[in-house]
Amino acid sequence: MAHLGLHDRLGLNYRQPILCVIKKRSGINKMNIIQQLEREQMDAILSKRAVPEFGPGDTVKVMVKVIEGAEADPKDKKKKTEKGPNVRFQAYEGVVIARSGAGLNENFTVRKISYGEGVERVFPIYSPYIAEIEVLRRGKVRRAKLYYLRGRRGKAARIFERTDARARRLNAAWKGFKKPKGEPDDLTQIKGIDMDLQNRLKQLNCYKIEQIANLSDEDIANIDETLSLKGAIEKQDWIGQAQRLVAEIAAAEVPAEEAKE
Repeated sequence: MAHLGLHDRLGLNYRQPILCVIKKRSGINKMNIIQQLEREQMDAILSKRAVPEFGPGDTVKVMVKVIEGAEADPKDKKKKTEKGPNVRFQAYEGVVIARSGAGLNENFTVRKISYGEGVERVFPIYSPYIAEIEVLRRGKVRRAKLYYLRGRRGKAARIFERTDARARRLNAAWKGFKKPKGEPDDLTQIKGIDMDLQNRLKQLNCYKIEQIANLSDEDIANIDETLSLKGAIEKQDWIGQAQRLVAEIAAAEVPAEEAKE
């Protein structure tokens, strides 16, 4: 009996790649490792800040993190220790003229007029140096790239505002709570809330434990969608933890008031 080749044993045509057929028949679906790593990096950024829906023609304000290193003065002998880097936020406001790329490499170009000169800056959407992206105005355009604005000045470079149903829906999106009175609480007492998440909650004017204790189902859905928490509020029982903390604080205040009397 003649020795049969692997193609004959599998009943394949000689033009068919053996490895692809074996993977297909065995049910092996090998995911692209690069795409998986990019997805993890994107999820890490989305867990710290939200990315709003915007496109060319929209006016946005980008809050950029600027890290300034504080160097010690060699002439000043009194200062022996060097201070850590100082982080501040710089606002860059302008019109989005292009949005390109995909996945982790997606970026957008913002153009503004500064002292009569056009200035453009390219921002990666998933950059860790961007603290917030806020959409100020929806523009009505018919192109995906607005490079023609580079050669226009004044009224010729004006973009009309969108007033259709989609623009009204995006503008009416939930933007946070009404600012409460009093000093902010330490929300990190609730398991599941770290410093980064606490800062993101503060951007929604949610910085009191009592607020979390009284969240409604609609508030939970709005926070979960805005911050991309994937149901963490209910899974980690933020409301139950907050209610217990409020009860502990109230119980501690009663003896203090009795002692004063």
